Amino acid sequence: MDMKKTILSEKELYLLESLISDHGYIVTSRQIEAKLGISQQAVRNLVGKMVRNGWLVRIKKGYFAIANLESHSFSNISPLAIAQVLVPNSYVSFEYALNYHGYFDQLPAKVISVAASNTKRYEFQNTEYLFVKAKSEMMKGFEEITIEGQHGRVAELEKALLDFLHFRRDSYTVDLLIEKLKETKNEIDLFKMTDLSSAYPITLRRRLGFLFDLAGIDSGRLHQNLKGTPGFAKLTKKSNLFNAQWRLYYEDRFTK
Repeated sequence: MDMKKTILSEKELYLLESLISDHGYIVTSRQIEAKLGISQQAVRNLVGKMVRNGWLVRIKKGYFAIANLESHSFSNISPLAIAQVLVPNSYVSFEYALNYHGYFDQLPAKVISVAASNTKRYEFQNTEYLFVKAKSEMMKGFEEITIEGQHGRVAELEKALLDFLHFRRDSYTVDLLIEKLKETKNEIDLFKMTDLSSAYPITLRRRLGFLFDLAGIDSGRLHQNLKGTPGFAKLTKKSNLFNAQWRLYYEDRFTK
């Protein structure tokens, strides 16, 4: 990029500093217009110039991210805030939520959220944002957070583990959950996790109880809630051995 084009005019610098001070690093078109007090066309021209010069980047229609004025990058803007702008009333879950809580070492390149709307996919600053659809009664168990003045939502530890179990049915996920349940069993709130699981299908609760037993976690309350319920579940598509306690088919390798 031509460095001459990246230099901000005094007016542009004042505008960005003022926007950051009042709204943080994510702003709307209306907030920019309110600061400038000029015609919409003049605003569009100025915004277009700052986008071309890399000081603003469009997140979605009407929303822009402001570059860090020192580094001229967008690395200081949390993906948790970006996800909330892309699909309001969603919450970030899965690997990124585990990373947020300190239980997934590598920062994922993909940010997966849960929302009540249809599945959507976006790309922003080389990061993929995926939104999976859930029933409205499952839209709970997340934390409201504020980072650099921006609002975000992230699944609580218990909720993130339940989302893994509900949305993914492969052997990798089962292995990951057994590992994470063993790792977090002293931190997990069993009452909260059992209560949150009631919003999911009975088949998930059967699978969860079986994994609790493998991880050495007290499954008594969960088992009590399932007493007398009909049906059965499969841990993975390849499961062929039957566990009578949980009425669940599993693979032998998970119990070795």
